Amino acid sequence: MKKFLRISALLTAVLMVFIMIGCGGEEEGEKDTTPPTLVSSNPANGGTMAANGSLTLVFSENMKEVTVNGTPATGSGKNWTWTATGLAAGAATLKVNGSDMAGNKLAEVAISVTVTAPDTTPPDIDANACDPKAGATGVDPAAVSKIKIVFTEDMGEAKVDAFEPADAKIDYKLADAKTLEISFLGGYKLGNEMQVKVTLSGKDKADNPLKTTSYTFTTMKKEG
Repeated sequence: MKKFLRISALLTAVLMVFIMIGCGGEEEGEKDTTPPTLVSSNPANGGTMAANGSLTLVFSENMKEVTVNGTPATGSGKNWTWTATGLAAGAATLKVNGSDMAGNKLAEVAISVTVTAPDTTPPDIDANACDPKAGATGVDPAAVSKIKIVFTEDMGEAKVDAFEPADAKIDYKLADAKTLEISFLGGYKLGNEMQVKVTLSGKDKADNPLKTTSYTFTTMKKEG
């Protein structure tokens, strides 16, 4: 009986060793050892930015921390933003560093830019570039599947604070740096003789607030 117990204990110990080795192998195989890379920046290398402007960065994977010239950027995931401080007008080099969620270091990226005077001009709505145009009347509602509000410069942020008709369900996003795109949800469609009013807020990359915060257009009358 004692011999049987000793053999059982030995087999159990051997089995535990194999289990531990197997688990260790899986963890080692799943460990992230690939360093992140910078996919894009705005401004890009060779571009221009205001002394109080922002640098937006997109990485190949989610980042734990990002710095530019030794000062922290803000953001999460793959998208980060750094607001310029202490930049003098003229040529400048922005040195981007950071690490991914596994601690892998980003190989330092140097972005050369030309720094201009601080931007103090507020962004505005580019009425004629919007779709439908801002202030338009007689708009065919059947032709409006999305609304595109275009700004005069790149925006740091833009959002819809209120939308009329109030029963419309909408979603919105910055489709690009200058364009806020509004989509209708749940199959909602505009009707005739409707005034559409969008109340907005936002700021450019230098934190100047949006000048015009209301966008409107009116749909056409019913035929007959």
